[in-house]
Amino acid sequence: MPAPTRKVWRTRLASEQYEESLLEFLIFALYARVGEPGTLRGEGRTARFEIHKTLGGGACAAQAPLTCTLPQGRTLTHTADILVTLPRGKLLAIELKWAASELDPIKARAYDMLLLKQSLGEKLWGMLIYLRPAGGGITGEQAREICFPFDQFFAIEHQDPQNPAAWVPILDQIEKMIQQK
Repeated sequence: MPAPTRKVWRTRLASEQYEESLLEFLIFALYARVGEPGTLRGEGRTARFEIHKTLGGGACAAQAPLTCTLPQGRTLTHTADILVTLPRGKLLAIELKWAASELDPIKARAYDMLLLKQSLGEKLWGMLIYLRPAGGGITGEQAREICFPFDQFFAIEHQDPQNPAAWVPILDQIEKMIQQK
């Protein structure tokens, strides 16, 4: 297999940087919506805050590890883009994926969620947010079909993902899940 070209590396780097800026955007939006005032610490990949007590409490953190046990007994760690830990041990794992032009990154997220759900059972709820600009990556419908292990799938396609209106249904769903758990 030939080595990746500079264009491929630039594309991967740009995708990772964009995912990181969207992660920070989503963390701040969640904090504004469900966060306990004055509890936000860190930024970007180190951001974390407490869930408002009126919503039942809990914590939200970026880049948080989840561990699952494989069938043979070995453990595997997956880093969730955002992890909401709620009282009574309930977990909401939120994943962001920027326009995959290849299937492997999407398949890897789906496989990790499948393993996590097998290991953690009903206490884990997973959401994947797929962001696809006009003309880039596989379609949202293709990504949705691959991501069947996730409980919730959102595709933001052909619109500016930094437009707050695009995130309202996603934030509504996350808040609803926090209140239900």
